[in-house]
Amino acid sequence: MRPLQLGAMACAAALAILAGWWLVDGQTPADAPAAVVATSAATGPGAVGPAAQPTGDVRPAPDAMLNPSLILIFESALAEAQATGKAAFMAMAPGLLAKRLPAELIARAMGLLERYIDMQESMQALPPPDAGDPASLRKTIEARAEVRRRYFAPEEIEGLFGDEIRQDTLMADKMALARDANLTPEEREAAAKRSEEALLTPEQREQRRAFTAQVDVQRQTDAMNARGTSAQERFAERSAAYGYEAARQLAALDQENQDWNNRLDQYANAPPEQQDQLRESLFNERERLRLAGALALRGSRATPSGQIPSPSAAGQTPGRSPS
Repeated sequence: MRPLQLGAMACAAALAILAGWWLVDGQTPADAPAAVVATSAATGPGAVGPAAQPTGDVRPAPDAMLNPSLILIFESALAEAQATGKAAFMAMAPGLLAKRLPAELIARAMGLLERYIDMQESMQALPPPDAGDPASLRKTIEARAEVRRRYFAPEEIEGLFGDEIRQDTLMADKMALARDANLTPEEREAAAKRSEEALLTPEQREQRRAFTAQVDVQRQTDAMNARGTSAQERFAERSAAYGYEAARQLAALDQENQDWNNRLDQYANAPPEQQDQLRESLFNERERLRLAGALALRGSRATPSGQIPSPSAAGQTPGRSPS
């Protein structure tokens, strides 16, 4: 048996990447994240149009235990166990679940967990969809729906996987819209909005809007870094796009990033005999735990001459310090 590591969230993210989740008028940004919050794809090979409905295995689920949080608990237990086989993992599972669930739920969770593992093994045997091919993606999603029905009852599928299924449907809708040359950008946007309203809860729609805004801010910041925009120009552009308060907070984040990268520069450029002392003086305990990873990331982005870009360059180590 293969290592138990490809769970529902990982499968969903893989489908999102293959399908081109970050399609905006048919374009896939180069900086699309590798892991995607929400994923989607249609469940019927013949489904077309922006309002395709989820597969028929979705039903109301009043059972409070049957919700996506349980899948996250299963995935967390699998990650902690690092087991290479089902038998080994199931022997560890009661103790792992006891850390995450009330005692009275353990027995029932064990039954669901065993079926979840079996389902994931079957999922891994499915061929992946062809990248960018909606028809291939639809076939894969339908195959996944068939596998689910082998291991779970309709109410369990709705409770545990219903959100994922609806997100899958939405992605397929958007893929179809992006490839429809007969639609104008305005028609495509309107159809996508109708699909979101039909398939997602208000909370899910708000999450998507917030994440899209975050991606837009990062794109703008990358463009500013590339052209060496001054702090004053950054503030003016951000204020116009997002408002004064957001511009102020982004300016503070810029300063934190600058400070973090300056300290990384000082440490990385110091003679080896001085680095131990600088490690203690420049970084707090939490930052020291992440220092090796930050330096490795910078090394992977080194310029062709082997020099690390300056903190103001587009290749800077992204994100604020972990303090």
